[in-house]
Amino acid sequence: MFPAPRVTVVAVLALGAILPPARAQSAAAPLDKLVVVAPGLADSPVAVTRVTLETLPAGQTPLAALAEQTANFYVADSGARSFGDIFSLRGLTNTPFFGDPSVSVYLDDVPLGGGFTFPSSLAGFATGELRRGPGQNTLFGRAGPAGVLRLATPPPAASAGGELRAGYGNFNTLDVSALATSAANANADLLVAAAHDSRDGYITNTTLGSRVDDKDSQSGLARLRWRPAAGTELTLLVTGQRARDGAQPLVPLGGPLFSVARSAEGQTDVDALNAGLTAVFDTAAGRLSATTAHTYWNLGPYQNVQELFPGFELANDLSLRQRVWSEEIRLASDARAAIPWSAGVFLADGRTAGTVTRSAFGFPIEASSSRTKMRSLAAFAEATFKIGDALTLTPGLRVESSRKDFARTETVPAPGTINQRESSGAFLPKLAASYTLSPQTTLFASAGTGYKPGGFSSFTGNPAFTAFRPERTTAFEAGLTREGANRAYTATLRAFWYEIRGYQIERTFTGGDYFVLNAPRARSRGAELELEWRPAAGLTIGTTVGLTDVVLTRFTDPFGPAVMDGNRAPFVPDYDASLSVEYRDPSGWFAGVQASATGRVFYDEAETAATAQDAHGLLGARLGWENARWRVSVHGENLTNEAYYSSITAGIGHGTPGAPRTYGLDVTVKF
Repeated sequence: MFPAPRVTVVAVLALGAILPPARAQSAAAPLDKLVVVAPGLADSPVAVTRVTLETLPAGQTPLAALAEQTANFYVADSGARSFGDIFSLRGLTNTPFFGDPSVSVYLDDVPLGGGFTFPSSLAGFATGELRRGPGQNTLFGRAGPAGVLRLATPPPAASAGGELRAGYGNFNTLDVSALATSAANANADLLVAAAHDSRDGYITNTTLGSRVDDKDSQSGLARLRWRPAAGTELTLLVTGQRARDGAQPLVPLGGPLFSVARSAEGQTDVDALNAGLTAVFDTAAGRLSATTAHTYWNLGPYQNVQELFPGFELANDLSLRQRVWSEEIRLASDARAAIPWSAGVFLADGRTAGTVTRSAFGFPIEASSSRTKMRSLAAFAEATFKIGDALTLTPGLRVESSRKDFARTETVPAPGTINQRESSGAFLPKLAASYTLSPQTTLFASAGTGYKPGGFSSFTGNPAFTAFRPERTTAFEAGLTREGANRAYTATLRAFWYEIRGYQIERTFTGGDYFVLNAPRARSRGAELELEWRPAAGLTIGTTVGLTDVVLTRFTDPFGPAVMDGNRAPFVPDYDASLSVEYRDPSGWFAGVQASATGRVFYDEAETAATAQDAHGLLGARLGWENARWRVSVHGENLTNEAYYSSITAGIGHGTPGAPRTYGLDVTVKF
């Protein structure tokens, strides 16, 4: 049994009072960001891709913006506020409904839970940092085997101010937000933000004569930082979201993308609340920090109707909620120390509960409820050794354990209960190295290990398929990064090779069930190029290219004789690429064009062509003007009106159509 959470900040406050302080400072001042790592490899373009999120077009979500500008990061958007979404990085994915994420997400220092809780639209976040590879698990408490995505609020402002923003576009898209900050004086600063976004649906139900997949969301954020003494800082972060959407945008494969003929429609209601209290002390032993966090996510009611074949409609009515308490403590040396180091512990205690009813012809064919209790504990550390003038070595270690208790009760089609427990753990070493060829060029290489716990599939009443095992990854990576004189360009090239045991695959609607299977062996290998070039004053050209070859090297279908060794794993495009060109004139005018391409994606492990999305490309553009106070712009997305699915659920023969051509006007005033 793990210690009860919700006590870490209090304990660290006491410990911070006991430990000797760092050298005296003249006055309290804002501390640096909480994630303190050794200079070089872990915090450089070698491992980190950074994207600005402050000026997204109306209706675009932070995760979609990151995916467009990041190599080998792909989001399959199912249209239900992260519920059923798939996040793929270098061939490692979450399963849509049941398992842990391969890419964990932080809001500043608050870790989120399952992949279905990731933010669809939140106010007040300025940047996104995608930290790649399982080697991040020696730096973060909640760390997926593929990496960590950290959404960050703006730093404290030198003076009080803020901005008001309004955007409007076709489909009655409306995006209104406000942000205000106090001056970062010696003792405290405050940031508050709020946003509303909505649009009409893209899909028309011709039977009902209405659009069905409308969106309506409100979100808010507050961050208070208090510095009672030099070298001490307390931060309270609270975010919330309320979404009242129409039906999930599912259409039968092979038919019209934006029209359906169903007898009824549904709704998608989501409420989320995230809160974290962080205490940081500069002490003689290093920087001591602790975050106590609580995350709450609730889906319900969620209702939809699917026409599985002519004359047969399946109605789904479900609810799902997750509540997680977590504690994260870190102690890190000064980055300028002879041997920079960091260490930490992480504890989490969570509950996930849900109900589901499926009906046909007005009669229930399945009714069940389930509850999963989760407890996890991890300890992690790393240190960086400088060998000569050019070589650094960073060994690290993470030790993690996980326990889940699962209970499921079924009333239809037959009464029954399932009670199971899954316990597992991992010993995860890593070794990273960097070699400085010149002040502008660095070579790097790493070997590490990743772990994703097992879990339970709550949508099946078959005890043989309820539990699934952990997924374990051995990762190798190498490459180089180079920066031109005066930052005229930055270029990073990476190559990776992952060997995976217990690769988790979600099987949808096999024999009427949804569940997760483990492929005994899988392999993911590929490469990434990220380049930013400034050939002239005001002109920036950026490009990314990602290649991923992820195959199941050993897997046999348990429902038939099919051997799928060598088949491509589902939910992962074989390539992605982007090109952006932006020009900013000293007079205030700016213009930009962004093109992206996504390779073919299979949505089942049998490589079924009928349920695959072929390669496709998207084109967007922006034109505007700004000065110190105003910014006005027009934008267009999917200008070629490309027809494609943003996600496919193979087992039910339905997909979520990607957004059609959209355009709009944005106005921002700063004060």
